[in-house]
Amino acid sequence: MQVSINGETINYVKEGEGPAVVFLHFLGGFSYQWRHQIAALKDRFTCVAFDHRGFGFSTFNGRWDVPTAARDLKAELDALGIKKAHIVGYSMGGPIALMFNAQWPERVRSLVLIDTFAKNHTHSKARVEESEKCLRYMSMREYARQYVSTRLLPSTPKSAVDELVSAICLVSKEAYLDVLRGILLPDFTQYCSKVKVPTLVMCGRHDKTTPLEFTNDLTKLISGAVERIIPTGHLGVFDDPVVFNKPLLEFLDAQPR
Repeated sequence: MQVSINGETINYVKEGEGPAVVFLHFLGGFSYQWRHQIAALKDRFTCVAFDHRGFGFSTFNGRWDVPTAARDLKAELDALGIKKAHIVGYSMGGPIALMFNAQWPERVRSLVLIDTFAKNHTHSKARVEESEKCLRYMSMREYARQYVSTRLLPSTPKSAVDELVSAICLVSKEAYLDVLRGILLPDFTQYCSKVKVPTLVMCGRHDKTTPLEFTNDLTKLISGAVERIIPTGHLGVFDDPVVFNKPLLEFLDAQPR
């Protein structure tokens, strides 16, 4: 399904009935990667997953930054008639969820922040510069292969590895670099104090991209946040969907309906 907002055509999936759960994917992902979570929740929640502009099967007519992504999310929810939702932000989706909550807190039931961060860290600029350099001479498929080798565990099924590579190949270099700059260079800590809803902060124990220290910092910055560590890497949704789902489902099922 598609919806037209803010000059873009946004692809999305919507399944189930009940309170809305809105999924914001990680860098290089798109809505299809949430299928295991949607399957586990759709009997009691309305599950919605969007392809961010420039990702999956959504267009990329304008630039990307976190304020734009937050405005896109509001326009998407308005278009679908969703007044309030549980917001699940994965990696790049975390800063979007934090800014959306800060600007439209009345639209948020709870937050789930997965393998993500709020602080600008010392290596952020270097990572952007390294990616800019690599993408000058590498194809997105070559870059994706390199990326996947550092994000998934050795035990991750090959089918999941191939799926992630194919998903990253859907992204243009321009959109990919826009997102890297947009999430790594600013600092989002100011939005953490605005969180007044129940919040789950999840992280893979073996995550080297947004390691445990990032998660610990985020948990401390959000009053009342609950932290859960699972035995996965940065992309636990691929490493082990069953292990990934357990704290997510427990948290959402515990929220008032």
